[in-house]
Amino acid sequence: MRNAFVFLDFQRQHIRAEMAAKTGWLFGVLALLAVSGCGGDQNIADVGGRVTLDGKPLPLATVEFIPANGRPSAAKTDDDGNYRLWYTHETPGALIGPHSVRISTWSEEQLAENKYKVNKETIPAEYNYRTKLTFNVEPDKDNLANVDLKSGGKVIQPPN
Repeated sequence: MRNAFVFLDFQRQHIRAEMAAKTGWLFGVLALLAVSGCGGDQNIADVGGRVTLDGKPLPLATVEFIPANGRPSAAKTDDDGNYRLWYTHETPGALIGPHSVRISTWSEEQLAENKYKVNKETIPAEYNYRTKLTFNVEPDKDNLANVDLKSGGKVIQPPN
């Protein structure tokens, strides 16, 4: 019987040691993340600008900045074509470095259950699906990315 108690005591000590090692590792990782700021914000800079089509403001367009690696940033233009990119819901800006830029007027919004409103694409494909637009986001500055689009190119509607 004594051997059973010794064995159970050994098991408890082993489990405690294992938990302490795992807890220590977890606290170490959390401390590293806290010190480094999760590695996100220092690689992001503010980006904003104005989008026009044939010299006129382009309202309610979606602007996307897509880096080669990493999360894209996006915004919706206001009535005057102005926008400010958002990396997440809480973090404005875009990753530092080169981006492909897409601008689109296509959108779909749900009005009610099983009822949607679709806004058709009016922007030529060379500015969205086959974009030729690029922008380099620079660190430690407010990046101004004004874009003047020209109509007349081929417009591609996304599939339903």
